[in-house]
Amino acid sequence: MFQKKSQVEINPEKIDTVIGKNTSFEGTIRSEGTLRIDGNFSGQIETKGNVIIGEGAKIQANISSDNVIVSGEVKGNILAKSQLQITSTGKVYGDIEVQNLVIEEGAVFEGKSKMSKSFPQEEDKKVEE
Repeated sequence: MFQKKSQVEINPEKIDTVIGKNTSFEGTIRSEGTLRIDGNFSGQIETKGNVIIGEGAKIQANISSDNVIVSGEVKGNILAKSQLQITSTGKVYGDIEVQNLVIEEGAVFEGKSKMSKSFPQEEDKKVEE
């Protein structure tokens, strides 16, 4: 019934943007690459790459990304077009829509989940708007 799916491995040398643990940031982040947040952030995150939420991070934002790894705390909705991984230290308070979901033992998830096989392309969204 359940099959073991490999977890997303992200090369630390391929991280394009880092918000450090002693940093607070508010606003909208749009990125093509990988984003790592170890500090505090509130706003909106939209990336075509990956988002890594570090263990001490506190995020109040909706996140739209290809892959998302949560080791800190996220209050907001998450759209992960490929995989959402909530590690043992991760906490997600919000609704999620994902293709693949990995929740490690000890993790916290409070919200609704929707599993989707595919997501509309960016061009399709523009036509609908």
